[in-house]
Amino acid sequence: MGTLALLGAWLLLQLLSRHGRNMGSQLAAALRRPVLIGFGVSLYASWIIHQLNKDLRLGLLVQAEVNRISTTLVIASITWAVMNVGQTVLMSASMKRWIQIKDQQDESMLINVLSRLYTISVLLIATAALMVNFGVPSGAIATMLGGAGIGFSFATQQISQNFLSGFMLFFNRPFREGDWINANNLEGTVEKIGWYYTRIRTFDRRPLYIPNSVFAINPIENPGEMYNRRIFANIGLRYEDLSKIGNITQEVRTYLEQHPDIDQNQSIVVSFNEWDSSSINMMVYCFTKTTIWKDWLEIQQAIFLEIAGIVQRSGADFAFNCTTLYPAPNANADTLIKSLNQGKPAS
Repeated sequence: MGTLALLGAWLLLQLLSRHGRNMGSQLAAALRRPVLIGFGVSLYASWIIHQLNKDLRLGLLVQAEVNRISTTLVIASITWAVMNVGQTVLMSASMKRWIQIKDQQDESMLINVLSRLYTISVLLIATAALMVNFGVPSGAIATMLGGAGIGFSFATQQISQNFLSGFMLFFNRPFREGDWINANNLEGTVEKIGWYYTRIRTFDRRPLYIPNSVFAINPIENPGEMYNRRIFANIGLRYEDLSKIGNITQEVRTYLEQHPDIDQNQSIVVSFNEWDSSSINMMVYCFTKTTIWKDWLEIQQAIFLEIAGIVQRSGADFAFNCTTLYPAPNANADTLIKSLNQGKPAS
């Protein structure tokens, strides 16, 4: 009867694989080996052992042990079949349509997450069923699994933290593969987001493997998500140009407000803002429309060169660090020079 049931299952799976729809044929292919091989081995192994005990009267195993072995083989076959069916459903086109994620990388990562969680769940259930089959009390199983889970969590705390951080990276999505990020002074382009670590490529083209726990406890800067790039500079002019700095700031501000690459919806600030030790400083603050680093550098260079031209056309000049000494009215020049050379104050 068992052989006839296996033959019937084989015929049914053959019909489904050939004439069924896409999902039906895929499920038939996933069930073929677990049903035919798994249940076939379970059936005939149990029958052979039973015959050896009954007909030959060898007394190798008692009937309870024979039943336990048979049940173990059945549980293994069912586990195999359930895992194959689950993986087939997760990888199917119907599943992809159901989750409705346009980004292929996000879609692949979500399916991978679900696949691993499904596999772990099936294996845990199968392990519990096998323990019950071998006569372990359910209370003892729960206690043992709980204690093992606590011990395992302490032993693999760092691994668990990295795994859970990788899990959260997918759902929070602070960055994606291809983004330029900076976290804890670790900067580069993301190449792969894994379960335990994330691989980035630094700007000197070296691979850098970062444990995912780093992203859980440190701020993450993602310049790829910027709306603008900022131009910010403090430009020092000479104290002799104090009377000219008002016109210079006004002309620079007008230039920036008419610049096609500057975002006029953002703040544009050009102001005399600081009395420095060797200069009077003019602050330039604005934002470019582009977020591409190379284009931003070119725009910033053109703006700086135009500011230099405005300063020079106004008759002003840029300051540099210097110290001016004013001799006392009655001081002798030779005495002053001699005192300076000796590092003593002049009298």
